[in-house]
Amino acid sequence: MIRLETRVVVIGGGATGTAVLRDLAMRGVEAVLVERGNLAEGTSGNFHGLLHSGGRYAVKDPPAAEECIHENAILRRIAPQAIEDTGGFFVVLTDEDEAFLPRFLEGCRQVGIPTEVLSGSQALQEEPALSPQVRCAVTVPDGSIDGWTLCIGSVKAAKEYGAKVFLYTPVTKILRQGDRVVGIEAVDRSSGNEYEIRAEYVINATGPWTTKTARLAGLEVPMALDYGTMVVLNGRPVRRAINRCRPPADGDIIVPVGTAIVLGTTSVPIQDPDDFCIQEWEIDLLLEEAVKMVPVVEEMGVQRYYAAVRPLYKPPTEGAEGQREVSRAFYVLDHEELDGLGGLITITGGKVTTCRLMAEKTVDLVCAKMGIQAPCRTHLEPLPPA
Repeated sequence: MIRLETRVVVIGGGATGTAVLRDLAMRGVEAVLVERGNLAEGTSGNFHGLLHSGGRYAVKDPPAAEECIHENAILRRIAPQAIEDTGGFFVVLTDEDEAFLPRFLEGCRQVGIPTEVLSGSQALQEEPALSPQVRCAVTVPDGSIDGWTLCIGSVKAAKEYGAKVFLYTPVTKILRQGDRVVGIEAVDRSSGNEYEIRAEYVINATGPWTTKTARLAGLEVPMALDYGTMVVLNGRPVRRAINRCRPPADGDIIVPVGTAIVLGTTSVPIQDPDDFCIQEWEIDLLLEEAVKMVPVVEEMGVQRYYAAVRPLYKPPTEGAEGQREVSRAFYVLDHEELDGLGGLITITGGKVTTCRLMAEKTVDLVCAKMGIQAPCRTHLEPLPPA
């Protein structure tokens, strides 16, 4: 057993965990990150690649929308190497879409998302592959973002400030002494080395695996997990991210990524983030819905399909709702306050787009508890090239 000491251990090497590590390191807090696989192996490397403007949530989830548009601007500034500024359209095709349009525009206005309404002919001039049935399109500042580049950049920055990272090293135990967490045990799957890492605080940033990780400390964190399937097509008939102007539903977005487009997504409830299977009806539905927005999709070849699990947190006080009704906002859980267990903090929910803000709020709490007065600077310093 190799014994180490640090001030904070971060569990999880996705966009949020790596952003937390970077923030801790930049504030001068000694920190170690442990990840059971590779960086961005979970949701951060398997989502549809959209840098959210917040438009998708402007009507039903204004807090999440406001977080997205705020962080959208910051990520463009600090991580341009991870982003393609595609822009985005919300397209109106039917009477139902047109009825939703005023609510959409007002929601965007309320949270500060800049929009412009283009006529159908103007939209077709900008994006000729759109359906000729398009009645109008609303511009939003969507983009395409690479989760791997983002995570690698955060880790590289954190290491420059002295942080350490252990990949392929799953946590096997969260160590407790009475009513306080005092560290972790983990095993390096490559070398077989066993580690005991003592720390003042442990941060659970494992996304869809939040519940499984919390159970290592004897706690239950209620998640409302679902997975979303995406289909990748060869070719890029559109320059912008194309969204359907309607309440969130299956098959409502096309994201240009590199030389391909990604069709998304479905929403299927699951119990275990390690146990789900893409179903044929999902692929058929995504293709069918995409053809309505961009007809040439029908003639394009499918390159592959994949899925990611959404880390949706459902506070115990919330009633029963469908998965798409659960907020995409994030939650910082202080288990000392919630469960009487000190030394453990969970950060969950949110989006890749909001990972930096999620990290800031998490590290604010950790620093306050540790008596550290160091302001967040992650919004000021650019990420190094991946």
